[in-house]
Amino acid sequence: MAAEQGAPIAAAVDGKRGSLRALDWAADEARLRGRRLRIVHAFDWPLYHSTPHGLAGFDIEEYGRRVTRDAEERARERTPEVEVESVHVTGDVAPVLLEESRRAELIAIGSRSLGTVSAVLVGSTALELLAFASCPVAVVPDREPRAPVGRVTVGVDGSAPARAAAAWAFGAAAERGAELRAVTVPRRVTRARFGAPEEPAEGAGEDPAVEEAHRMLSESIAGERELHPGVLVEEAVEAGHAAEVLCARAEDADLLVVGTRGRGGFTGLLLGSVSQAVLSHSPCPVVAVRAGDGR
Repeated sequence: MAAEQGAPIAAAVDGKRGSLRALDWAADEARLRGRRLRIVHAFDWPLYHSTPHGLAGFDIEEYGRRVTRDAEERARERTPEVEVESVHVTGDVAPVLLEESRRAELIAIGSRSLGTVSAVLVGSTALELLAFASCPVAVVPDREPRAPVGRVTVGVDGSAPARAAAAWAFGAAAERGAELRAVTVPRRVTRARFGAPEEPAEGAGEDPAVEEAHRMLSESIAGERELHPGVLVEEAVEAGHAAEVLCARAEDADLLVVGTRGRGGFTGLLLGSVSQAVLSHSPCPVVAVRAGDGR
């Protein structure tokens, strides 16, 4: 679903550190794109039955207002030139955010650090958004932000979602004045159903799988190159585990962009556990784009 003209950048907040990192990222993105920032706080109705009503002065409605008020103040201090609005809603978090995604250009959510392990926890709400959101979803890791390096990395595998991701990534690189790095991982074929991956014969020249990956990568982004002639592009074909390759290539990037088919996670390069690994281990924010959301 295409966002309306002038649609806001949305940020989901719950008062915790991870969501505040997502809020900061969303505020910066709104400033970059010249968009409004819409702050959303949702809480489940069952919380009324488990909150400490016996504590003097506790009121869950006032708590929601305080979360959004504090978030507004934080965003305005960080990006005073950005128009900020906020809302707190009683309801299941995922459905509330999915409804917000119908009117947003992008929605940002936070993740939770796993402490000493170099990973973050991507919760069920994030996974539901990644599967069903109507706009691209940015998952911002709960890590100290790094200084911008001027590079956007995108995973490409020839699929429609990956092409949408490439379109979005080219636009993001153009807005940032950044270089774009397009990455793909060659697909190996087997000699039999349960055979070992084929390897090129000695002296046979370049691996056919690598040749095919180079061709697919170049063809997949050719149209976006024409639309964004000012974007410097690096094409990278690298063997290995897709998630490891993408996360490694995001080490010196400001943003990692991937495609998702929706209703079940990532496709092609990112399938099943790979998608979880990318979201959990990426050193920078990850933007997931569905087919049709590239522009």
